[in-house]
Amino acid sequence: MKSLLFIIFVPIIITACATSSGVVPIGNNKYMISGSEKGFDTTGSRVKADALKEANEFCSSKNKNIKIIKATHKDMVPFKSDAQAEVEFECVSR
Repeated sequence: MKSLLFIIFVPIIITACATSSGVVPIGNNKYMISGSEKGFDTTGSRVKADALKEANEFCSSKNKNIKIIKATHKDMVPFKSDAQAEVEFECVSR
């Protein structure tokens, strides 16, 4: 019975679950994206990279380039906090 519980719950615990705020306007052609991800093999750097990709896609859809204002990240702390990142950026002319 213990091995069955182990087989069921370990993959659930290890599986990562990511969330993103999406692009949020913060004024004067400036935007922010925040994200977090659960999982024991997740890093803040990976969450930040995902946010930067989303920001770049947003600016590219406007036919502009991304200009990063600020990018921060925190690694996860087991049983305490998820891996997190926040990116502030502008979309500038090419």
